[in-house]
Amino acid sequence: MVDAYPREPMVDLDRPAPERPARDPGARLRVAWRRLRTARLQVGAVALATVVGAVAGGVGVHRWEARQERLAETGVVTVRAQLLDPTELSGSSDGSTASIVVNLTLVNLGPLPVDVEDFEGRRAGLGFQNASQEVNVRPGFRTVAVSITLDCTRPTIAGSDPLPLRIRVRTADGRTRTVETPVEIGAKVWVQFLENLCRNNR
Repeated sequence: MVDAYPREPMVDLDRPAPERPARDPGARLRVAWRRLRTARLQVGAVALATVVGAVAGGVGVHRWEARQERLAETGVVTVRAQLLDPTELSGSSDGSTASIVVNLTLVNLGPLPVDVEDFEGRRAGLGFQNASQEVNVRPGFRTVAVSITLDCTRPTIAGSDPLPLRIRVRTADGRTRTVETPVEIGAKVWVQFLENLCRNNR
């Protein structure tokens, strides 16, 4: 007679259970360390990229600001003029106009050199006219020749108000502009000299 039900496997209860392989106590530690190191490398890479980006951005901004400052400096014009009494004076008069040529000190207070193309000034019969060629004035001062004329129909130089001198300059950016600066007159020796030229040649 054939048994219709399959037989279940028999278990030998006297046979010891198979031993499982012993786990390495440091395995978990090594795995955790590898994961931590990988995470730290990733965080470090992100931080490095952030720092590099910030530095590059800062350098770019600094260069842009420096360029803007240079462009601004090229257009700066600050010129002053001062007329000192010369040690020797000579001039001429035809009875209607007296004239002398003296030195005028131009002072460049700007950060860059400028080219002085021309200058002139006039007030109440007194005239200043450039008697030099175009000159380059570096930061500091430079002396140029100026022709001063006096209308002898006004034999005295009225008042001591400064004479407005208009100076045409070309800046480092290639632009030409006119600036105005006062020239002190006061009781200068050359003032008396011009007045005497007019009186003596009437």
